Amino acid sequence: MRKEYQAILFLRNLMTGILAPVLMLILLARGADIASLSLVLGAFSLTVIVSEFPSGVFADLYGRRPAFLLGMGLMGASYGVLLLADGLALLFAAVVLHGLGRAFASGSIDALALDQAQGDAALVKTTARISLLESAGLALGALLGGALAGVGDAYRWNLSLCLGISALLVVLTLLWVREPTPHGGTAAESARHGAWHAFLRQMAQGLRFMVRRGTVRVLVTLGVLTGMALFAVETYWQPALIALDAPPWLLGVVTSAGFAAVMAGTKVCESFLAHKPKLALPLLLAGKALLGITLCLLALPRHYGLFVGVYLWVYATLGSAGVAESMLLNREAPSSQRAGILSLFSFLTQVGGLLASALGFVLAQTSGYRAVWGMGGGALVLAGIILALYGRRLARRGQPAASMPSLSPTGDSAVLAQAEANEAAAALGEALQQAGLQQTAMAALATIAQAKAADAMQPPHNAE
Repeated sequence: MRKEYQAILFLRNLMTGILAPVLMLILLARGADIASLSLVLGAFSLTVIVSEFPSGVFADLYGRRPAFLLGMGLMGASYGVLLLADGLALLFAAVVLHGLGRAFASGSIDALALDQAQGDAALVKTTARISLLESAGLALGALLGGALAGVGDAYRWNLSLCLGISALLVVLTLLWVREPTPHGGTAAESARHGAWHAFLRQMAQGLRFMVRRGTVRVLVTLGVLTGMALFAVETYWQPALIALDAPPWLLGVVTSAGFAAVMAGTKVCESFLAHKPKLALPLLLAGKALLGITLCLLALPRHYGLFVGVYLWVYATLGSAGVAESMLLNREAPSSQRAGILSLFSFLTQVGGLLASALGFVLAQTSGYRAVWGMGGGALVLAGIILALYGRRLARRGQPAASMPSLSPTGDSAVLAQAEANEAAAALGEALQQAGLQQTAMAALATIAQAKAADAMQPPHNAE
């Protein structure tokens, strides 16, 4: 990956990290209250969800560079409005602008870098590097944002620095980023039939990709379930840690350590796949099942030291499985549709989060928040087992490569498909056996079911 792209990706995530530890406080300081905070966050989430896929299609049709520039412009505008905000009207305008900017900026430069990765080895290296840059930028940004929070009033320095970085990213993108155009003949089609026709056709192609059989179906299922798991962890880990009598200063340390755990998991998986890229699918299935097990285990510790250890293991597993997931997705996605497809998968993760929020609201009130972890973890373990069996079933039928394009690395041979599916089942079985799935899951679920109201606690007011 070009050094210029790496710098842009790092700065983009640094900007996000600067606001991460104080975003809720900024909204409260700029005109929101506890009652209206959920409405403001809801407006942001709705904007991202509605614009995620169309923004990716825009990047495929008109270029990743214009999409990223538009995203940075919108995000810069949102920071400017936040600096001026003193009531709900400007706050709603700011979060809508920020949601649109995030949708257009996310995946644009990533897709451009991935377009240049040829072959499995290059895909592994590029996807791992993107993950490392994301984690490093967020971690450093969170530390910097926490330090700036005590300077000035109403978090003005946090917002001003983000505004400056967004302007810098516009300049750097104009100077450094070049891309071949058009993608897949879409410009010519747009000239013949009109931009709206080309836009709808590109969206239809992306949706058709999502319903393909084989690994795409596996990735779609795991994308939704991973979104549920992420929501379950991020919403409740902070109150759970405080409930275990952890010192408040530990929250910032654990947040940064979580990003470091993702980086460690990413490097381990990158090293493994660099030598054995054909095992990406078995590694993904085993990794997601292991993620589910550790999520169930998160409900068990009664000392904050053990809780932190399991929490970091959750994020190390996320990092390792994420590399395999990204490699498989980008290996399947056509270059002319990549940005739209990446946006669709981001959308699926958010859908998973919405599902978890609805289920979590019910479970947290009836069985305690630990039951939400059991729900997300159990779903991932069950999905890992079912999807491994699904892969073996398709391979045994010897279906044509076109119907299961990614159960074998090249799609040329049913024999290779059979071999990889068997490896997937074997790797998953070994991972589950080593982790003691049966005893662990039963113990976790039993503990969750027996949780009393005294063990439960109120859900946090913010879940950022």
